[in-house]
Amino acid sequence: MSKKSDQVVKVLEKIKPRWPLPSPVEELNLLEHGMLAVLLRHIDQKKAVDAIGRLRKGYPDWNEMRVAQVQEVAAQMLGLGRRAARDDVAHYLVAARDLREFLQEVYQKTHGLELEFLREDLTASSKLVQQMPHTGLAAGGFLLWLAGNRQLPVHAAMVRVLDRLGLVSRAGLAKKARDVVGPLVPDGDDLRFVQIVGEIADRWCDARKPTCWDCPLREECPFGKKVAQDHKVQMERQEAQRKRDETKRLAFEKKEAEKRRKEQERLAKKAAIETAKQEKARARQAGIDAKKRAIEEAKQKRLAEIAKKKALAEKAKVEAAKKAALKAKAAAKKAKKKR
Repeated sequence: MSKKSDQVVKVLEKIKPRWPLPSPVEELNLLEHGMLAVLLRHIDQKKAVDAIGRLRKGYPDWNEMRVAQVQEVAAQMLGLGRRAARDDVAHYLVAARDLREFLQEVYQKTHGLELEFLREDLTASSKLVQQMPHTGLAAGGFLLWLAGNRQLPVHAAMVRVLDRLGLVSRAGLAKKARDVVGPLVPDGDDLRFVQIVGEIADRWCDARKPTCWDCPLREECPFGKKVAQDHKVQMERQEAQRKRDETKRLAFEKKEAEKRRKEQERLAKKAAIETAKQEKARARQAGIDAKKRAIEEAKQKRLAEIAKKKALAEKAKVEAAKKAALKAKAAAKKAKKKR
């Protein structure tokens, strides 16, 4: 076994697929094998095959299922008809949604709902499956493997992953890719190889934005090491910049807080001066008002005294008049007696 083959074995051992790939089922066509691969993300193969059988009966035309409600699809998968209660199908709703999205993706990419044409041109077919992110390259590679009579399917994403790992060179590889890649694959591991490489491409080894720093193979991958190192440097720069920005922000906030404090002190001082001024004005006005009241009270007192004296004088006058009248009356009475 060559050094590169040893490296492939390590890759196959190190990467754990998120989902299993189906075992081929004789009576299923390529589209239905794709459905099977999607369902295996949620349920086991036997349940998935049974569900596809029920869906076939419920939807003679797959387009009808593509536009159906998720709850209805889940009910059909369980053989409960089209109007089962939501609680009865709750555990199949996510699988039904993924299955419908798979059909929608196929429809959008091919303008139809069958995949048998994949067998006609594997090169063109490999380009198609790379444009179907919901299906993914692991499941897409499985479909290509079936379409190519179970021969190793080599597509651009696979070559990209292997090139970055240093196992092949993309330069001039287009026409002899299978001849170069084939010997790297352990005997009988074609499908597992396709699955694992598809998993790497789907999760980390994107053509434009690879996330090598998260990839389990970054230490074995020359490309990944560089990208991971560049990412680390970039993260360190961003962290340094973040700290500088944070320092500036704190300094700015401190400066702004000091400005606000001084402004509050100025406003408080101004308010205190204004309050003192108003208190002084109120005190002055209170003094003026008190003085006016005192003057008015003194005036009223004098007027009351004058009125009292006048009343006493009038009373004395009346008393004097009464006395004079009595005296006159007595004198008249006395004079009358004398006569």
